[in-house]
Amino acid sequence: MKRNIIVILSIYLISLPCQAQTNNREFFSLDLSYSLTSILNHGLGIGINYERSLLDYLSIKGNFGHMTLTTSIDDVYSTSVHISLYANYYPLGGGLDKLYISAGGGCDFMNYFGKGNLPPTTQDILIHITPQLGWKFNVLRFLIIDVSVGYKYLIYETQNYEDIRDFVNSGFNFGLGFKILFNQIGSK
Repeated sequence: MKRNIIVILSIYLISLPCQAQTNNREFFSLDLSYSLTSILNHGLGIGINYERSLLDYLSIKGNFGHMTLTTSIDDVYSTSVHISLYANYYPLGGGLDKLYISAGGGCDFMNYFGKGNLPPTTQDILIHITPQLGWKFNVLRFLIIDVSVGYKYLIYETQNYEDIRDFVNSGFNFGLGFKILFNQIGSK
């Protein structure tokens, strides 16, 4: 945990002088945090985000992610679909970057498969609410680094597989997201 804080603080300090100025009112982005989570669990994953400004200080953001990864049971794998919706408040205004306070929720659908000792029910559903505080650094015209801290509170879980909480990261979360803005690539 100490290492995570040092990495996040270092990225913050390095990116301060190179903060790009854009007044994005919406963006569609590739979220590489799903790829990182799946790689850490010996799998593959990808996520996409869409965020749109409703007012100068308020936006709504939808996330979709998919991961396939290994579990702690030999020859048992999991595929996951994540869907969430958040309302973001930007107290500094002026676009979809800088400081934000967020609240929202989502759902994770997990499915287990393989030749190993499968759980009796091969599916799990987890529903969560998450308050979050973060800062988005628009370091290039098409790249945002999103550093955040939040608390994911599970309000419903079937937990057919004992180690499911290892994948959904309930509790305190420190996030570092790299968002590639598709609508800014190639624009001037």
